[in-house]
Amino acid sequence: METLRMVKLPYFFIFCLLLIIIWLLSHHPSCSPYMSTIRGTEFSHIPPESSGLSSLLKEAASEDNTVIISMVDREWAKPASLLDLFLESFRIGERTKHLLNHLIVVALDNQALRYCRRAHPRCYLHTGSGKKIGSVNPDGLIAGWNKKALVKEILELGYNMIFTEADVIWLRNPLMHCHPHNSVSVACGFSSSDQHVTAENTGGFFYAKSNEITIDMFKILNVERVLYPSTGNQSFCDIVKREDVIRGLNMKVTYLDDDNFVRFCQQNRQNQSKITTVHASCYDDTKSKVQYLKLLLQDRKI
Repeated sequence: METLRMVKLPYFFIFCLLLIIIWLLSHHPSCSPYMSTIRGTEFSHIPPESSGLSSLLKEAASEDNTVIISMVDREWAKPASLLDLFLESFRIGERTKHLLNHLIVVALDNQALRYCRRAHPRCYLHTGSGKKIGSVNPDGLIAGWNKKALVKEILELGYNMIFTEADVIWLRNPLMHCHPHNSVSVACGFSSSDQHVTAENTGGFFYAKSNEITIDMFKILNVERVLYPSTGNQSFCDIVKREDVIRGLNMKVTYLDDDNFVRFCQQNRQNQSKITTVHASCYDDTKSKVQYLKLLLQDRKI
C-alpha cells in the first residue's frame, strides 16, 4: 500500500499543477483568446457574429442570391448624413426602390448601428472593424483588412455581393451593367474613350460573384497580409488591376464604364441619361460630400 501511495503521489502533484496553470491562464487578460478556444467557443462552425450575419443575408438576398452591402461609421450615419442621402437616392432613383429590400448597411460602431436601425430595417454591427474605421477617402472603407475579411465571409457563405460606398448616389439600377458571367465587375475610372484604369478614379462600386475564384482571391490577399504588411491599404481597384492576381486565378473582370459610374468632380459628364451612380470621391471631408450630394438629389427631384 505504501508503494502504491508513493506511485500515485507524483500524479496528484501533476494534476494540481495543471489546475493551477489553467486557473492562471483563465485569469490573465492576455490569455483570454486561448482560453475561449479551450472552452470550445471557437470550435463552432459559424461563430455568433457570423450567425447573425447569416440570418440577415438570408433575409436580404435576391432570387439569384445577391445582396447589396454598404458601410458607415458614426460620422456617416447621423441626422442629415450621407446615409440619409444614400437611402433617399434608392427611393427616388429609376428602378432602384425595390433594391432597398436587398441592402444591408454595415455599421462600424455602436452609434452608427443605433442610427442605422432608425433609418433602415437591415443593419449589422461589424465588431471586427477595430477602434478606427480607417480612411474615408475614395474606396477607403473597403481598403482595410477587416473589411476585406467581411467581403470574403459573405462570399464564402454563398452570396453574390454588390459593395457600394455610402457616399454614392444611385440614380439608376446599376445591375444591368454587371457582366453575368464574369467574376468581378468594378468601377475604377474606365471609360469608352480612355481605356486606362486608375485607382484614384474609383466609382465606389463593385460586384463579386460567389465562386472559387473570388474566394481564392481574398485568401491570397490574407496570406499577403502576413507576408507583406505594407500591402494592407490596397483598394479593390488596386487589387483587380494586378496582373499576377488576374492571370493566376484566370479571373475575368468587367471594368464598368466611367460614363455610367461617375465621380462628382468628373469632367465631361455630357450624357446625363447614362449616369447610373455618382460618387463623391473628390471631397475628403464629410461636410462637403453631404452638401454636394444633397444638391444633386434636389436637382433630381425637380
